[in-house]
Amino acid sequence: MTVKAIIFDCFGVLAQGSLTGFYDRHFGDDETTRSEAHDLEQASSRGMITHEQWLAELADLAQIQVAQAESKLTNNPPNENLFNYIAAKLKPDFKIGFLSNAADDFREELFTPEQLKLFDDFVISYRVRLAKPDVRIYELAAERLGLLPGECVFVDDIERYCAAAEDAGMQSIWYRSFKQFEHGMHKLLH
Repeated sequence: MTVKAIIFDCFGVLAQGSLTGFYDRHFGDDETTRSEAHDLEQASSRGMITHEQWLAELADLAQIQVAQAESKLTNNPPNENLFNYIAAKLKPDFKIGFLSNAADDFREELFTPEQLKLFDDFVISYRVRLAKPDVRIYELAAERLGLLPGECVFVDDIERYCAAAEDAGMQSIWYRSFKQFEHGMHKLLH
């Protein structure tokens, strides 16, 4: 199938993510606590608990104040190289989608109006009550762009989310750096 859309994850791709660093800093190799934090993240992403509840429980797990946790988790500058690439190389020929596990809508705080205009659709997990890696959220993202999953490429910094996109019928690029992504897109499209 011909690729007609590129769908991007938010944190760790479009915006530099801070959650992984937070986990590393506060939970280290403690798999039990990391698992508890991941479960909280999934609950908030599916809209089962509020963002405020998630933040309070995460701060409690990390044994820090809520304000400290919030401060450490709100430094997510946009990936300017990627946005420039989307505007110049992708937007003229492809639909551009946004698919993120999130407990709230932070788009306007993270990105400029010009950056947001690049997207044809936004799927945010808490709004649709589905979260990655559930294959239904990838199918929904394709459907909302008017496409089949096989016509979409999904880009995420978490490998298991890329694998789930492939299970849904999409192609994927596991994002690790802008240069690696750019090379992967070139290979995929040529």
